[in-house]
Amino acid sequence: MKTKRLNLGLFFLICVFLPVAGCGKEYRYVAPKHERPEYVQPFKDKFPIIAWTGIDATESAVKFPLMRDCGINTYLGWYDSLDEVVMALDNAEKTGVKAILSCGALRTDTEKTVARMKGFSSLLGYHITDEPETSDFPSLKTMVASIQDLDADHPCYINVYPNWAWGVSDYQAKLKLFLHEVSVPFLSFDNYPVYVTPEGRTVLREDWYRNLEEVRNVSREYGVPFWAFALALAHSIPDYEYPIPTLAHLRLQQFSNLVYGAQAFQYFTWWGICHEGPTQVYDRVKQVNSELQGLSEIFLDAEVKEVWHTGPELPAGTKALGTLPAQVKSLATSGKGAVISLVEKGGSTFLAVVNKDFENPMSLSISAEAAVRTVSKKGDLSSLVPVYSIEPGDIIIFKLK
Repeated sequence: MKTKRLNLGLFFLICVFLPVAGCGKEYRYVAPKHERPEYVQPFKDKFPIIAWTGIDATESAVKFPLMRDCGINTYLGWYDSLDEVVMALDNAEKTGVKAILSCGALRTDTEKTVARMKGFSSLLGYHITDEPETSDFPSLKTMVASIQDLDADHPCYINVYPNWAWGVSDYQAKLKLFLHEVSVPFLSFDNYPVYVTPEGRTVLREDWYRNLEEVRNVSREYGVPFWAFALALAHSIPDYEYPIPTLAHLRLQQFSNLVYGAQAFQYFTWWGICHEGPTQVYDRVKQVNSELQGLSEIFLDAEVKEVWHTGPELPAGTKALGTLPAQVKSLATSGKGAVISLVEKGGSTFLAVVNKDFENPMSLSISAEAAVRTVSKKGDLSSLVPVYSIEPGDIIIFKLK
């Protein structure tokens, strides 16, 4: 298994300058040889939900059905040989799931490898690398272009660093540089915000919501969707301990990703969900996945118009709740507050509210026009009531029109 750092649209037609702090130079954007491929929803009417690494090709016939039954429709992994990749793709095809895969030969014998992989209906895309450095961008640009020449129908997948690891001060500039240089159709990043302090308190990373803000801003600027993560694997690294995720931990991560506009939801790793057999996290992930897909009718291909925060302390880089939509007369939250998202899709407008506290319920008081309805996670509408209790990390949605 690869050791991951645990806590781990159109291009401009004119030249622009992109300064990157600490680099000592300016980067001039030059239009790449290949235009960015169009993003195509892999599943049309539901979200891609992806489990990272942990399934041997020889076990994939058994493990892929377990993965599918957990509500995960895509596996991402890498193998030593092309034969293992083909075995995994074949078993994915038989199971009705998709895969984002790679092996060493994808670099050393690209033409032969792509020729064998691209014919499988289970292939979602090619896994290129994880958390590259900015110095890797030129070689990644070349590799992605070579694969696109051979197969324009399946995207290349690259996941980038979180802000705490890539530098908070110039993070957004590095995201832009990445999308300038490398022609991928979506922006994937990881940030695992729930951790245990040396004093034993479970807390959120203070720059996590800033990370979501920056990724959302850059993805909107470049006209590409973004894919985000939740952590399913308890582990320790120097200075950080990550707990076994509770249902509230998972909800807070994925529902925050959702209301910021994420179009795919990833878990690191499959081993945290199912190792020798399903772990205690399996049913929690299954429940969250069911809830995410129940909300896909609202959020898939939707436009997130605004994201606000309430609470006594606003996370760095976020905006306080300002002028409410005309249909809402008043809205107030208790405790640590909420993430609030204004969403438009198909002529309808929704207000989504996520409880930022993963330990305690939040009280939400709302007054709105008579036509406003509450939307359940299954899409059912019900009449508004004055006060709601939102479970830790959970979401509530109002249909405004």
